[in-house]
Amino acid sequence: MLPCDGCAYRRSIPGGTHIICTYFWDPESTEASPLTHRVSPRVAQWYCFPFNYDPLWGPDTCAARAEIADPATTQPQHPLFDLFSILGRRL
Repeated sequence: MLPCDGCAYRRSIPGGTHIICTYFWDPESTEASPLTHRVSPRVAQWYCFPFNYDPLWGPDTCAARAEIADPATTQPQHPLFDLFSILGRRL
């Protein structure tokens, strides 16, 4: 389970119980991250990281967890990011 409670990068999704991670995850990084966490096809419907996910299905650790968000590592607000979060796996 991801330790998202109390993280500065955690955001709620309007009308949903899942959450969004606003940390800027570098896809080319070799660092273990929730992006590289493998889930079964059944669980994938609840774990669309970082757009719409239930932290219960994520890994047990997160290198980006922080009490205070760093503006340099925060994902800029983008309308498509919000749309993907609301739609989740319905795309």
